[in-house]
Amino acid sequence: MKHVWTLTAVAALYGLANGLLINATPQAGLLALHFNSTEIGRLGAGIPIGYAVSCLLFFQLSRWLPGKYVLLSGVLGALLSTLAMTQARTPDACFAAQAGFGVASGAFWPFLSSWLLDFQSERITKTRLLRQYNVAWTSGSATGMLLAGLLCERGLIYESMYGCAAVLAVVFVAACLPRAPRAASPAADTLEAPGDGARPASMAARIAFPLVVAAATANLAALGTRTMILNNYPELNRAMHYGADRMGLFTALSLLSQLVFFSIGSVYEHWLGLRRVYVFLACSLVAINLAFAWTGNLVILLGAVTLHGLVLAMAFQKGIIAATGYFSSPRTGTTFHEAVIGTGGVASLFAGQFITRLKDSGLENEAALRAPFFLMAGAVLVALVLQLVLVSLRNGQRVLLRKPAATGET
Repeated sequence: MKHVWTLTAVAALYGLANGLLINATPQAGLLALHFNSTEIGRLGAGIPIGYAVSCLLFFQLSRWLPGKYVLLSGVLGALLSTLAMTQARTPDACFAAQAGFGVASGAFWPFLSSWLLDFQSERITKTRLLRQYNVAWTSGSATGMLLAGLLCERGLIYESMYGCAAVLAVVFVAACLPRAPRAASPAADTLEAPGDGARPASMAARIAFPLVVAAATANLAALGTRTMILNNYPELNRAMHYGADRMGLFTALSLLSQLVFFSIGSVYEHWLGLRRVYVFLACSLVAINLAFAWTGNLVILLGAVTLHGLVLAMAFQKGIIAATGYFSSPRTGTTFHEAVIGTGGVASLFAGQFITRLKDSGLENEAALRAPFFLMAGAVLVALVLQLVLVSLRNGQRVLLRKPAATGET
């Protein structure tokens, strides 16, 4: 059990470092380097792009290695990328440093979560481990984002990044302590589920692929909204004459809300996969996007980010349960799930380009900055139609995590 707590602390500390860096990055481009909307959007997409690619890359390169050693290499890579970000002063250099951090993170998060699942037992269940992992990284990230917002408001943008590097050094030492996990099984560890001939009898109860796609789509919609708030909204925030501390409050509160709802995940986990849950998540995301598009009222926006924390918690938990329930290897499931997370972060890149084109067309500055949130609200509704079609293909299997007594949708 002590190793579980050590790995939980590692997740929290890396989350703290991650929060410090990703909340300081758009402020560096906006306040210190005076980047335009396209450059800020590209800067915000650096980590997710690197992360999505690297999840698949490290998975293929290290499938026979114990995850501990891959994870340690990821921490070192993240440390070097953070130090590179403190020296970057051009859009290309900043993007390269951010992408490097994303690549390094792809060698960390999937391997940490699958490493934790090695300690699963009758006493420590899979869902308990996942909840503990989610609470750890969320609390660390929320703290890092809030601190970064406060530091950036005082002009200490690069000091926030040096703080990130110091925390990563502590993470490396802490990650050396637990025993190495099992190496992945070459036969099981594949990004394709076993063919029908290779499936054991227990695979009949595994989650169907359409449900995995539906869960991933919901996750992409929630994460796309998150990355736009994190990376594109700071420009609108400044245009309305608000400070960087406000952004720190938004992102930290969203993650704190996510933490709370992760911690009570046992309340809603058995409903995940139902159509009514998909409808609730989509309607919530539409309301959140419209709130950020329409108003700068602090009370309304704080309510929106609190609701967003619930949406993110449910979408994230749905995604990881579906992925680890479909693939035969925990490492494969966590890798697929984390690659989806990285892909969702690319939304800021397209949002930044969209803003620039609207500005170039002569649209007023604030109107152009609000437009991506209207567009995202429409995209969420289109994604909802796809999700409902996918889950309807598996009427009797749509609940992702069943109670001991059979549960169905009424």
